[in-house]
Amino acid sequence: MALPPYFVSYEECRADTLAIFSSRLLQLPKKRVGDVTLSELCSFSEYPNGLYFFFDEENHLWYVGKSTSRSFIERVPSHFDTREDAWFNTLPKKIMDVCSIGEYVDAHSLGLSLHLVLLGVKEKQTAINLEGALRDYLQPELNKAKKQKAIGTTVLASYEA
Repeated sequence: MALPPYFVSYEECRADTLAIFSSRLLQLPKKRVGDVTLSELCSFSEYPNGLYFFFDEENHLWYVGKSTSRSFIERVPSHFDTREDAWFNTLPKKIMDVCSIGEYVDAHSLGLSLHLVLLGVKEKQTAINLEGALRDYLQPELNKAKKQKAIGTTVLASYEA
């Protein structure tokens, strides 16, 4: 199966600065989370690790997450458990807090309307390092970094393991 258009490999952008990658990320095709298929999420066997980015309808970044201990097929859907008390349903709960939504089901629905971009990374430690750097630099709404660093000209490859 061919890789979906909302996927980019780390190899394609490893020479980008954070600023250039940020621009690239905004221009990449995105797919509504609720429309992503299991077969699409299964097509990344060459990339056992990576990052995923959730955007709203206006192309604003809401969330950066990493997939290192679990594959994309396990990790991305885990954010959208319909049970409010499920183990890993932090995304709808963060949406509830940030958007002042009172009902879990409404936040869950909003989460499924977000749009997805995947970044495939082969090395686990590289994915871990990239997630921290991109959260610091991009400041996504649902996972604002605790501190922002002056890293605007840093090249993505400097985060390799």
